[in-house]
Amino acid sequence: MDRVLPVIQALKQTRPEAILSVDTYKASVARAAVEAGAEVVNDVSGGTWDSDMLPTLTRLPCGFVLMHMRGSPGEWRNLPPIGDAVTVVRHDLAQRVQEATKHIAKGRIALDPGFGFGKSFEENYPLVTHFETLGELGYPLLGGASRKSFVGRMLAGDGLDAPLGERLHGTLAVETALVLKGAHIIRTHDVRASRDAARAADAILPGSKNSNK
Repeated sequence: MDRVLPVIQALKQTRPEAILSVDTYKASVARAAVEAGAEVVNDVSGGTWDSDMLPTLTRLPCGFVLMHMRGSPGEWRNLPPIGDAVTVVRHDLAQRVQEATKHIAKGRIALDPGFGFGKSFEENYPLVTHFETLGELGYPLLGGASRKSFVGRMLAGDGLDAPLGERLHGTLAVETALVLKGAHIIRTHDVRASRDAARAADAILPGSKNSNK
């Protein structure tokens, strides 16, 4: 809170029209951040690491991004293969959102498949390919692929994954695919480039839908 609250307060003073999201799995931080001006709480644990998170969100006027994660960061290297990533993520998100809606109105929730969070490099690919199937759960979708390790693996050359500074073009390709497959929100580092890619994808979408009729 010492780190994030002054940032939220300063941003709301200089850019009052901005919509701010705070990343936290702690109910106390979520409450303080929303009281300071944040409009969205993004919980990488999907409300599972702090038993007070969902009850706290009941009383807060904010949106909630429920993300999918397998295990905890300390366990990721030893997790067994996920198998059918799309089926597993969809099943887990459906279960977690069922619990969340006991506390939070459905219209306040968005879902995030959690690219890279407990998934190996290749296990992320089908989540991109079949991203639209997650939309069948009936919630807005957030895609956060920016600079992720699996993008670096996509761009690997000479046996080495692309470093962080060389993942922009791969990130934009994945983000464009996500928008075309139904993403409502893109979480990104390179905002201007990603905004332009999303605008182009949005322009393509009407023609894409017509061609599938």
